Amino acid sequence: MKFTGFDLFDSTIQRTNSWLKELMTELNWSDHRKTYLAFRCVLHALRDHLPMNEAIHFGERLPLLIRGFYFDHWNPAGKPLVFRTRIEFLSALSDCLARDGQSAVDGEVLARAVFRLLDRKVTEGEIDDVRHLFPAAVLELWPPSLRAA
Repeated sequence: MKFTGFDLFDSTIQRTNSWLKELMTELNWSDHRKTYLAFRCVLHALRDHLPMNEAIHFGERLPLLIRGFYFDHWNPAGKPLVFRTRIEFLSALSDCLARDGQSAVDGEVLARAVFRLLDRKVTEGEIDDVRHLFPAAVLELWPPSLRAA
């Protein structure tokens, strides 16, 4: 499908739509905007926990449009945030969701769905690189196949 007439942009729009539709299906949602905002919040919580070089490396592996909202409003000062527990990670996620007017979203359900999506879409090596930087309590949110050390 042609959106812009520029293949690179059309391709990333299609790919991003595909990812968002998969996430919507997984969450049983029908609201595109809500799905985008929720997806962005999980990506930001993930990004803000990673050391700068790892955050950049992971972001470079995302489709162009998703990469844009992954890096949107990123201020690496004071990062990485350290999440020692699952509650700390989910609290950061809930804060982002609340800022976006999505406070009714269950952060744990959302995080699990996004991590399953990333598991399907991002190469195993990239996921392993990110996974080893999280404490075991946060890794419980990742699909079981990724929790094996």
